[in-house]
Amino acid sequence: MMRPVRSPALAIACVIAGLLLAAPAGASAATSLTIGTGHKPGVAVDAAGTAYIAWYGPETNTTSLNFCRLPRGAGACDVRTTIAAPGTTLSRPFVTVDGATVRVVSYRYGLTGVRFDQIWEFTSADGGATFDTGHPVGIAPFDEGVRGPGDTLTVATNAESTGLAVQNVPLDGTDAGASQAILSADHPYNGTVGLAGPAMVAVFADASSNAQVRTSAGALNDAALWTPPVDIGYADYPRLAGGPSGLFLLSGTPENALTVRKFDGTTFSAGVKVADAADDAQAHLTQDAAGRLHAVFAHGTAAGLELDYATSNNGTTWQSGPLLTQTDATQGIGALRAATAPDHIGVAAWETASGGTSEVRVLGIGPEGGVSPPVPGKSVAIGLVSGKVFFKSPTGRRTQLKGDTNIPVGSQIDTLHGRVELTSAATGTGATTQKSDFYQGTFKVSQHRPTGNRAAALTTDITLAGETPRSQCASARGASAAAVSKKKGPHAVLGKLWGNGKGKFRTNGKYSSATVRGTIWLTTDRCDGTLTTVKRGTVSVRDLRRHRTVTVKAGHSYLARAR
Repeated sequence: MMRPVRSPALAIACVIAGLLLAAPAGASAATSLTIGTGHKPGVAVDAAGTAYIAWYGPETNTTSLNFCRLPRGAGACDVRTTIAAPGTTLSRPFVTVDGATVRVVSYRYGLTGVRFDQIWEFTSADGGATFDTGHPVGIAPFDEGVRGPGDTLTVATNAESTGLAVQNVPLDGTDAGASQAILSADHPYNGTVGLAGPAMVAVFADASSNAQVRTSAGALNDAALWTPPVDIGYADYPRLAGGPSGLFLLSGTPENALTVRKFDGTTFSAGVKVADAADDAQAHLTQDAAGRLHAVFAHGTAAGLELDYATSNNGTTWQSGPLLTQTDATQGIGALRAATAPDHIGVAAWETASGGTSEVRVLGIGPEGGVSPPVPGKSVAIGLVSGKVFFKSPTGRRTQLKGDTNIPVGSQIDTLHGRVELTSAATGTGATTQKSDFYQGTFKVSQHRPTGNRAAALTTDITLAGETPRSQCASARGASAAAVSKKKGPHAVLGKLWGNGKGKFRTNGKYSSATVRGTIWLTTDRCDGTLTTVKRGTVSVRDLRRHRTVTVKAGHSYLARAR
């Protein structure tokens, strides 16, 4: 797609009408929160999970600069203010937070001072309750930026007549002035910047989305100190995200898929697919302080336009699921941004339209401890409770569980020496979940999504994977004592599993299945059958040999015999 280059003069004549998007309708897994009217939210999240969001207003002439402080779990901003900013803007503001110090940085034009356009920094020393009058720190008309190196902000431009520019501006009260690095005249689009250790990396593209990368560990505003450009192939609407796990590039492919690529110091690796189809213009990638990657993107489905969320610990293995669905797909979700705390939980922010007015909305991401919502019939979320737990996907290798993650159905989980909390979708819509702990056994998890009523309750199947082969059981009735001694006796345990939770879970042994709603129960595969023992609640046991169902209450057991 060919893109026009805009000049500062052309920006003055731009109108906002084309940016108005649609409000979500019919959330599939969560409900968004409207925090104001306007466009292009920028967001930061502190270690406690409080979100700090800034955006420019819906006015048609002099656009305001708006701010919201939103504590985790709150239903409204506890601080909602308009920052007194000069001039106007059509660019996304950038937000930083360091303890009680909050900074909002915004490119402004239509000024009456020394310059017609400047980057302004506004600082709050009381957590965003009040802001100072601000001061200029640079000149680049940016939409993308990254904190660093040190107490600075590095920004990149998009579609400027001067070419692709990168500017490093101070956040300490001084001003970089007009000093900036023009990195490309023929690749002026979609500049994005990110840190790879001490080096700053910039990616940018030409009008056909052919992208290049340059790096610098020197004075960032001196183009001569950047490496020569390296071609990295097609990358539509690139976004960089750096952190403890390295530097990663999110971008679209010619087939409209969404991929993530890792930086190796010179170029980027082959892309790992995050989504088969996505609106790459409405996508964002961020990395939290613990090194987990989080992507948000718009995705068209038969039901409407979805807002999707994907997460990964390494950039290679991704788990994804829907956040909400708009049933009117002719309207959109735009200007997406996300930020997360070190515990992997954060917020996504975007602009929508409601009744002809552009609204800024936010939605929590990273439920279930920072992983994406379990997808009915496709994935479950697991979290480490205690001990050592291992899991293996149907096509993967055995991996030790270190925290919280999503795994596909069909995965095997080993809790012989640990305890895991498993969260699955409770209905075909995915709007609600169910949880249970499992321990002291090995099992496979599966779930079948209904083809009819999506609101119907879903059963999560837990199938014992015996630690001892059944071939070790004494098989011949009346076998000699010597023969029995070489094999397992009739009461010998082949495999077992404890469960403790609420929801529709079914544990499957060799000769019976036990369906629970909320209980503590033990399923044991033995040589002589499958034994279900109930410690709390009531369990419905289906005897697979006798073809009958037995209700077992607390304090009782039922043995479905092998013969």
